[in-house]
Amino acid sequence: MSMARGTSRAGTTPLFGTAMRIEHRTNATEQGMAAARNLLAPAPEARRPYQPVPYFWSDQYGLRIQAYGHLRGHEEVAVVEGSLDEGAFLAAYRRGDRLTGVLAVGMPPKVLRGWRQSIAAGARWADTVPRATTAV
Repeated sequence: MSMARGTSRAGTTPLFGTAMRIEHRTNATEQGMAAARNLLAPAPEARRPYQPVPYFWSDQYGLRIQAYGHLRGHEEVAVVEGSLDEGAFLAAYRRGDRLTGVLAVGMPPKVLRGWRQSIAAGARWADTVPRATTAV
């Protein structure tokens, strides 16, 4: 097992099964917590790989844009809350049978919390995304 530190991370992410480069200040904190948890694990089998859920946000002209997960290589995108016409929406991204990411525009941060947890848990699309959605 190797340990590293820094705000940037590049490598294959087991959660998404693809190579990713994550450049976000919160990545350093999350890496440190994962390293400490694994170094202090009572047994090797208690160690868990660092599986980050990438995140970004940006405020643009009074509109907040937020994203969690891996938004590339998707097979389907569906608006699951709000609408494109209203300018406030949450879109979910699917690859295979898994929820891989969400993109929110003009939505409050609390709307995204449960979605991030679902992505981190490797949630199945059918179990997470409501049937009454709008495909994009």
